[in-house]
Amino acid sequence: MTYPNPSTALASVVVDELARGEVGLVLASPGSRSTALVLAAAQHPGIGLHVVIGERSAAFQALGWAKATGRPAAVITTSGTAVANLVPAVVEADSSGVPLVVVSADRPPEERGVGANQAIDQRDIFGRFVRTAVELGPGEEHPDAPRWWRSTVAQVLGIARGFNGRPGPVHLNVAFREPTVTASHDGRTSADPYPYDHPGRPGGAPWSDIGGSAVADPTAVERVAAELARAERGVIVAGAVGGAAEIVALGERLGWPVVATAASGLRSTDGVVVAGHHLVAHAEPDMILRFADPGPSRRILELVSRPIPQVVVAESWSDPARTASLFVGASPRAVAGALLSTVAAREATEWRAWWHRADAAVVELLTEALAEGPLTEPSVAWAAGALGADLMVVASSMPIRDVEAFGFSVPPLVANRGASGIDGFVSTALGAARAFPRTLALAGDLSMLHDSNGFLTEYPPPCAFVVVDNGGGGIFSFLPQHEHVEEPHFERLFGTPHHRDLSSLAEFHGVAWQKVTDRAALEEAVRQAWEAKESVMAIVETDREENLAEHVRLNRLAAEKVASIPPPAPPSSPPA
Repeated sequence: MTYPNPSTALASVVVDELARGEVGLVLASPGSRSTALVLAAAQHPGIGLHVVIGERSAAFQALGWAKATGRPAAVITTSGTAVANLVPAVVEADSSGVPLVVVSADRPPEERGVGANQAIDQRDIFGRFVRTAVELGPGEEHPDAPRWWRSTVAQVLGIARGFNGRPGPVHLNVAFREPTVTASHDGRTSADPYPYDHPGRPGGAPWSDIGGSAVADPTAVERVAAELARAERGVIVAGAVGGAAEIVALGERLGWPVVATAASGLRSTDGVVVAGHHLVAHAEPDMILRFADPGPSRRILELVSRPIPQVVVAESWSDPARTASLFVGASPRAVAGALLSTVAAREATEWRAWWHRADAAVVELLTEALAEGPLTEPSVAWAAGALGADLMVVASSMPIRDVEAFGFSVPPLVANRGASGIDGFVSTALGAARAFPRTLALAGDLSMLHDSNGFLTEYPPPCAFVVVDNGGGGIFSFLPQHEHVEEPHFERLFGTPHHRDLSSLAEFHGVAWQKVTDRAALEEAVRQAWEAKESVMAIVETDREENLAEHVRLNRLAAEKVASIPPPAPPSSPPA
């Protein structure tokens, strides 16, 4: 097979190897220099290509899909500032360990540094936020060149999955000379047909099948087991561990409670503590075993900041309070599984029983309190988590904190908590919804406004958007600024009222909407999205000061309930 020109050959081989490497979704935005890439992706049967108007939104949509599926997703851009628009999504992918593949089209070397239009130095534009940055092209007329291209793409995908390190974003910068359309002469430039082809491995296999390692180091596991043997009243904190049931089984074996954060994917699993946010301040453990990041709860953050022995198992460094006495850089699932066959089983203790007794009591009390009256921000988080979604996408700021505190039965969850920004929420949710049709996206008004251009995508998937509209930045009512910044500065600088009706935003983007005030209406709006297979925006309007008072009330109720169930006294002597 021959190709009309070298750029077409290069793009066709790159896209084919992406497909062989199980990159099932590619997002792209309009551009000229990327023509050969997007044409190759559009014509490849193994690639699902979707076009998004803005590059930033395209990158976050790819990020959402990759987070939801665990598989690499790619975003294709043209040259120049288009690439710079990907930085926020790349930063989040770096922080949260998501295999995001950036394929940027570039100008050839002779057009760089000479004032040519749309030509910047984009080879290392993402700096340390990518696991690797590799350049290909321009298409070289050499019989072995297609093999070199395939090998490079396979290597980049392997690094994205975590080969020799942690999964994360990678950058493949591909330089193209014109013509980039499927012609040897495009009316402006010409090139000879490219005579060399390389069909790849038989059976659609990748050129090199490279993956990350989830094997736990035996020596590290032995050290963790020795540390655990020294403690009796331990607590396991499960962060974003992808629903690792091994962690729950380990808690049962040790006789320790497993505090399941909202991001753990474990809250629908029997045998875990789901109201840990309300319990941790009332207990005095003698050791903490933490898997992955601790989540947004300030109370859990205070727990893992205590000066007691703490073992941390995570795929990247996670010790913000500098309290870890032992850190194991490995897969939480792999380490928990290895510990199950290493540590000795212990008898059930009153310590673990207290956690579950107090947990059940708090959940029952708060469920009754949250079910009363009109919707509030805490009751939205509680109700949304119980509506039967296959996946929840939760925005940063107050939504994720409310889900942490009141979402007792949340399904698997995606949250851009790596860098904790509100950027890219709509796009992240739509990307995840391409993989899980029954997706519920919970956001605040500012998160929705910040990325409303994410709706400018072709063939948007159905997604149930639940938006809490408190007219600005509600989280600042819970921060020191609320007490120490006087008006009018607080409202202007932190409250940031937007004075926009979100229903008008929904109509502009062709999204069905409802303003809801009770749980029944919320359920109806979400059901409409899933049954009609369309996006629906359920808008819950709240007041920031009333929301602050409601949080104070609920937290007081929970604290009083836990105080009425005192934990067992610590043993008089440490275990042998």
